[in-house]
Amino acid sequence: MAIEYFHISETDHDMLEQITELEQEVHSKRGEALNYFEAHSFVRYGRVYAALEYDEVLGCAYFVRDFNNPAKCYLYEIIVKPTESGKHIGESLLLSAFADLKESNLRMIEVCIHPSNYKALNIYRESLGFNVINAQDDSQFSNLDFLVLRKTL
Repeated sequence: MAIEYFHISETDHDMLEQITELEQEVHSKRGEALNYFEAHSFVRYGRVYAALEYDEVLGCAYFVRDFNNPAKCYLYEIIVKPTESGKHIGESLLLSAFADLKESNLRMIEVCIHPSNYKALNIYRESLGFNVINAQDDSQFSNLDFLVLRKTL
């Protein structure tokens, strides 16, 4: 069966529980995992997309809208099951989410990453078409606490 991509609604309790478990699996050591209430808040007030195979959540992405610019949203986080790493599930999930967000009249997405996260930086820039907007060139990356990347839909 192929992986399917969904925009999660508040009635998707099983998916929310699986997302909470995935958060614990990925972030428990750093103590940064979202709990059920926090994940539910993203579903209610933002957008959460999930990659599913046989009703199992393999990954999810959280988006929130920019109140100062309603045509822009922010990618808060994307996580993928560690056992699924390297299979491009995250990239496919984001591309599916971008198409849905564009249909919802969003025109711009921003994400922040640490300059030392070379893998994410490469994926966002090379595979997903994001541009760094808070540095003039690559040599300035090391001087910044975080990089802001933007993609126009």
